[in-house]
Amino acid sequence: MRRNGERSNVLEAHAGIAGERSALMHSAIRGSLQRARTLHEQGALAEAQQLYRGVLAIEPDNADALLLLAAACDQSGDVAQAEKLYAQGLRFERRFAWAFAGYGAALVKLECHDAALAPINEALRLDPQCVPAHVAYGNAMLGLERFAEAQQAYERALLLSPALPEAWSNRGNALRALDRPADALISFDRALQLAPHNHAAHTNRGHALRDLGRYEDALRSYRLALVVRPRVASLLALCGMMSLMLGRGAEALVSYNEALEITPDDVDLLYNSCVALDVLHRHEELLTRAERILAQAPDHAGAWLGKANALQALQRFDEAAEAYSQALKREPDLHTALSNQGFALRTLERYEEALQNYDNALVRLGANAQLLVGRAHTLRQLGRYDEALAGYEASLAVEPTDVEGWRLRGGTLQQLLRFDEALQSYSRMQEVESTKGHGHLEEAYCQLLVGNFADGWRKYEYRWMDADTARSHRHQDRPLWAGGESLAGKTVLLHAEQGYGDTLQFCRYVGLVEARGATVVLEVPPPLKPLLASLRGGHVLVSTDEALPAFDLQCPLMSLPLAFGTDLRSIPAPVPYLFADAARVSAWRQRLHAKAPSGRLKVGLTWSGNQGHNNDLNRSLAFAALAPLFTLDATFVSLHQQVRERDTAALAQSGVIYFGAELRDFADTAALIENLDLVISVDTSIVHLAGALGKPVWVLLPRVPDWRWLLERDDSPWYPTARLFRQDKPGDWPDVIDRVAQALAQRLDSNHRG
Repeated sequence: MRRNGERSNVLEAHAGIAGERSALMHSAIRGSLQRARTLHEQGALAEAQQLYRGVLAIEPDNADALLLLAAACDQSGDVAQAEKLYAQGLRFERRFAWAFAGYGAALVKLECHDAALAPINEALRLDPQCVPAHVAYGNAMLGLERFAEAQQAYERALLLSPALPEAWSNRGNALRALDRPADALISFDRALQLAPHNHAAHTNRGHALRDLGRYEDALRSYRLALVVRPRVASLLALCGMMSLMLGRGAEALVSYNEALEITPDDVDLLYNSCVALDVLHRHEELLTRAERILAQAPDHAGAWLGKANALQALQRFDEAAEAYSQALKREPDLHTALSNQGFALRTLERYEEALQNYDNALVRLGANAQLLVGRAHTLRQLGRYDEALAGYEASLAVEPTDVEGWRLRGGTLQQLLRFDEALQSYSRMQEVESTKGHGHLEEAYCQLLVGNFADGWRKYEYRWMDADTARSHRHQDRPLWAGGESLAGKTVLLHAEQGYGDTLQFCRYVGLVEARGATVVLEVPPPLKPLLASLRGGHVLVSTDEALPAFDLQCPLMSLPLAFGTDLRSIPAPVPYLFADAARVSAWRQRLHAKAPSGRLKVGLTWSGNQGHNNDLNRSLAFAALAPLFTLDATFVSLHQQVRERDTAALAQSGVIYFGAELRDFADTAALIENLDLVISVDTSIVHLAGALGKPVWVLLPRVPDWRWLLERDDSPWYPTARLFRQDKPGDWPDVIDRVAQALAQRLDSNHRG
């Protein structure tokens, strides 16, 4: 649409039309046209159009009225009518460049770009300095994607009339298309200086800033465009896109939801909102919204992917694997679906299928780092560590700065007992990601595993640079006690920071802190408070949901080994240091007696840990794997509050005593363990509980275990009553269970002889 200045130019250029008419023109027509022109100049377009139409009712072929009415219709937004009127008027009057320029401009707006060239060229023949014709020519070239010619046309117009916002703005569009976003930005800025409320210029400026990677500035421009023209769905969608690019998923979702209020069935908007929901881990909503898309567009591969991701996050892995298949049916090279489906298949322990999935994907897509990593994961879970190592190294050849790739390579080298090389991988992590602590933390675990406690404890402090761990870093605004400062007469807060097992293991340091003259406040998770009330000493015990008393210094529990310079010789290991409540022990004795034959050895069992643990697949096993134990003459008792769905049927048929939800908290579990002769467990908090109680505990460990169990020993310096049963080969649980069964048979035989 022409600006006010252009409208005046058109009208002024045509001011002489009436005077050039035959002297026989009826005076009423002259008067009507004069009044119409005046109203037109004043911007009263509706009244002007009414008068022009009145003239045409008397004289249908009046070229003046036809052309001026065409200009008014164009300016009021009725472009289709303007195009017809220009064409009709130009059959009678072909002397005016502005009319041909207006006709060409109307055709451009109707996207008839080729057809627009003839009238525009005629306008330029009549008047080579006709500014509207140069602008219209630029617009036509823009529509025909002849961007260099469009740029030149706008620049010719701007030489003649520099104060043209439309020309500056569209010159910017041409420069963007020519991959010159910085130059385009200058044009958009000039357009906005002339017309600060130009919706299109703000929008296009946002596009240029987005091209330049200046997402915050782009978002600001899109929001300014929304101020000029509120509730435009496409602009809200652009705000959502920029918010996502800035990592602000919640803001993005707000923008997409506002856009969906305007166009609720827009599939693209729905899909983009699914991306935001996926980023925000709002999986139930993601599933619902993906299904909304699929109700409209059943072949939308992205929606199938979103649905699959939601199902996978909700641990509905069978359904997720099928949804990934549906996504791949629609888009066979969707590498995210290929990779994520591999994860679903691995989680379902369908390893060979997962491996075939990755192999097929790599054939189609070539060396893709994400797929190579997924394939290597599968090989690890099949115990094929040499091949897995080769896979991780292949992924690093594609993406040598992938920190996660270096971590996985290091972990695989540890499984191969090549610890020096693993440490080199972690050093490489530190080089690639020098401002973060992940590489240092992986090195800490490795150093502690091999018994190098001095370096291990020091490096372990880098855990606070990890975002997930940092979320549990409480009280960091208070002075830290790191071991050097005298504690005489001071109050020190010792606070739990991570898992229950960690708290049970490191609460042993409370007495050492008290021995230095401190009053200790021990802060623990609520489920542990009843049990930790048995910890000896004069400390004050509070749970994390209770108010804290005043304190001078603070130290996380897992920083205490560093503060005390703990090495293998100085681990504080006297047990028991926790004690079951006598009344609970008595109550559990009665429950157990009601279900268990007297005189038989009573053995507690834990075969799996928290499914969300990052090493769960290595440390946990299926209940059915314990079957060799059940041939022995002992009473077996589950120490699980809940069991996984895969284990429920086998547990029900095994004869193992299962109390389930009757175990309300750790204090109940401690009381039950006090009534047992032995605990056999994979690496979970139950091991730490039994060890802290001083009960015999046999620990089932993968070949390369968590750092606290060290290497190549069957005892633990942390728990004198523990006996360790390690895999000789990665993943070989049957051999471990056989050795446990033999040891248990020997103990039973010894008991019978005794």
